[in-house]
Amino acid sequence: MKDLGASWAGGGHRGSLQEKAALIGIKIKDRYARANDTELWPEHREAFETFCACATQWRVIAGMGSAIHQGIDYTALESVMRMRGIEDQAASFEQIRLIESGALGVINKR
Repeated sequence: MKDLGASWAGGGHRGSLQEKAALIGIKIKDRYARANDTELWPEHREAFETFCACATQWRVIAGMGSAIHQGIDYTALESVMRMRGIEDQAASFEQIRLIESGALGVINKR
């Protein structure tokens, strides 16, 4: 799950055909695929889509010439989960926290 967050933060989900297909549960084998492509398992799809829906809900501290991302605003995340009709919010929250952790590792290195 952390790899999924790191892939998202590094931009891997935006342009890769494999990643787009994975969002709907399809794994495309491509002999030219990068060795570090991240596979999205069907059981993590709902959490990843919810994470992506919160893409503008990051808590950021801006300072002298830099910004540090602290993480997703969990109040906003709770609202997004409710609006999306997530049944097992506790399990989804734990998955999203792992994705967030992977993303933070990449975002804060920039």
